[in-house]
Amino acid sequence: MIKHILIAPALFGVALLSGQSSSTPPLRSSSLDDVVREVRALRDDLHQAAELSLRAQLLVARLQVEEQRIGGLARQLAETEQQMHALDGARSPMLDQLLKQFEQEPSNPGEQEMFAGVRTQLEKIQNGDPVLKERQASLSRMLADEQARWVAFNSQLEALERSINAPKR
Repeated sequence: MIKHILIAPALFGVALLSGQSSSTPPLRSSSLDDVVREVRALRDDLHQAAELSLRAQLLVARLQVEEQRIGGLARQLAETEQQMHALDGARSPMLDQLLKQFEQEPSNPGEQEMFAGVRTQLEKIQNGDPVLKERQASLSRMLADEQARWVAFNSQLEALERSINAPKR
């Protein structure tokens, strides 16, 4: 009788366990689906990271090119302004008197032709060189345009950096 008392709960326990294992889905198929999803998510993350890295490299290269352009234009503008300041420094009241003397009738007919080049140079000094003024204006516009492009590329790079550092959902 003691045997029956011990065997009956054991049989009941085995029956209970066999009934539970058949009602749960197999662990292998659900865990394999999870792994596949995780691998796909990792692949998407790697693809996105590669794209972001390429964009960042391109933007940095564009920024460097813009910085070189800006540096070159700034040097040209500084040289032009230096030439204009040199002309400003050469101006004096003596130039006004020299120009007035050239405007008077020359005593010899050949003097007019001889001093024509000198008169042109003196007028450039006195009035400022219009070519230098135009060059200064042109370089200033080009420099402003290049600086605006640099700001635009830098903004794109900052936006990219913010998107990288943004918390993922």
